[in-house]
Amino acid sequence: MKTILALTDFSDNSVNAANSAVLLAGKLHANMLLYHNYETIAIASTFSGGPYVDEEFFLATTETKKKLDHQLNALQYIADDIDKSYRKPTLKGLSGDGNLEDNLKQVIDENQIEFITMGAPSSTSIDHLFFGSETNKIIRHAQKPVLVIPANGALADIKNVVFATTFDEPDIQALHYLINLGKTFHFSIEVVHVNQQVKDKQQQIEKEAAFQKHIAKFGYDKISFRNLGGHDVADRLHRHCAEVKPDILAVVHHQHSFFRRYFEHSTTKDALEDLKLPLFIFPTTV
Repeated sequence: MKTILALTDFSDNSVNAANSAVLLAGKLHANMLLYHNYETIAIASTFSGGPYVDEEFFLATTETKKKLDHQLNALQYIADDIDKSYRKPTLKGLSGDGNLEDNLKQVIDENQIEFITMGAPSSTSIDHLFFGSETNKIIRHAQKPVLVIPANGALADIKNVVFATTFDEPDIQALHYLINLGKTFHFSIEVVHVNQQVKDKQQQIEKEAAFQKHIAKFGYDKISFRNLGGHDVADRLHRHCAEVKPDILAVVHHQHSFFRRYFEHSTTKDALEDLKLPLFIFPTTV
């Protein structure tokens, strides 16, 4: 059974992201796994001739279970209220002690994870969402799409997605995934490319044509392509997203270096952050 993995640290924003994950799971006919990772060190000492587990470790694991159960109970109310035309997801909680990367890999190996959801802290900048160590760790080691839901945002349904592309091979794989997801949610996909000055314009035209021809083979009729003129990628994405108001902005992880050059120097970076768009970040292979 397909499963959405919702990462939680019990903050308001991760709770909000998990709430959205339950609603999406219902429409995807999937289950949801709520996962919390923590790191403690169990100190074994000798007392009266026998070892004992450090009390702090015991309290930490007990408190984690208590918080996890509490959040699961709240999520169950949301699941129970899902429209009967959708499938009520089965909810499960799990926690892991130790290295996040190793634990995450094990969770994914043992469960049929469709994609991962996580909340973005209120103070998170667009730079951190794209290049932050935590997000990068998850994407790199999970090799699953990661849906980052902004603070105070909500995503109960997906109707339209803007996908930013550089016409590279990983973009085709990500679009194939989005198209398969779109067949369930019936959302439209707009593939956008911000035109930049290139040395070989003809080569760029041929690359775009080959890209569109490949995507056409997937046979999805709710996809469109648009070229956006302009030198400032962040400015053009901001203005375009403000106009079309997509539910999600999707990018592929390999594009980070491309986008970063422009976000770092953009005067509209703050405006793009203010859109509070959920970001669907794809690994280079999905």
